[in-house]
Amino acid sequence: MPIVEKSLVRVQRTEQLEIDGIDVSGDWNTFIEPRVRADLDLRIVDWVRAQPQGDTIDRCWQCGTCTAGCCMHTDYGLEEFNPRYFIYLAQIGYEEELQRYAQAIWRCVSCNKCVERCPKGVKVEEVVHTIGTYLEASGRAPETPADRFDRAYTDNLLDRGILDEAQLFRSYEKLEGRKTPGRELLRMGAALLLSGRLHTGPLAHRTKGWRRMRPVLQGLLEEDLRRRRASARTSRPADGSHP
Repeated sequence: MPIVEKSLVRVQRTEQLEIDGIDVSGDWNTFIEPRVRADLDLRIVDWVRAQPQGDTIDRCWQCGTCTAGCCMHTDYGLEEFNPRYFIYLAQIGYEEELQRYAQAIWRCVSCNKCVERCPKGVKVEEVVHTIGTYLEASGRAPETPADRFDRAYTDNLLDRGILDEAQLFRSYEKLEGRKTPGRELLRMGAALLLSGRLHTGPLAHRTKGWRRMRPVLQGLLEEDLRRRRASARTSRPADGSHP
């Protein structure tokens, strides 16, 4: 007799019954609910496919070579990081399951072992990052510490056109709501100073002509963000319905 998950069993009626002295009480007209999901949305894969870095998603035939060779999955034992599964979920439009991996999906270190080993030429690293971008652009992924660091890094770079490590550290600490002990700050500051990378305060540099370049770069970043958010929103109607 096959084992069936209890949540899928629907009992029409239960009766207490005895026939010729034999107790035949039990469930009558028992049915098994169909294991069909009605909330799959193939517009997710359409969105990924339409992005420059996601256009090879259709080549994937789910052989699992990418996951088998992934350093995060195998060497570091991060079982929830599974490139093959991420691509599969996007291909079938299983967004509810995909959202469970919204943070793990960014654990990729871009070693590109998956890309080198893929027999179908899927640019796995790019496709996985594009799937993660979809979740972020559509507002279906919570902001992570990595997201906040990226925001602090971009704002810092836009300020002068060159990275101010000390200011970046202070900005990120503020976003995270934490404070590093003074002794540790002195140790890091001395290391940066000796390495020649401490460009802050009176030592701050500025990229030549940055005042003219900054509005151009900032405009491009804002336009790219608007485009991605708009295209992600149109992948599903506002009421969550499906065609």
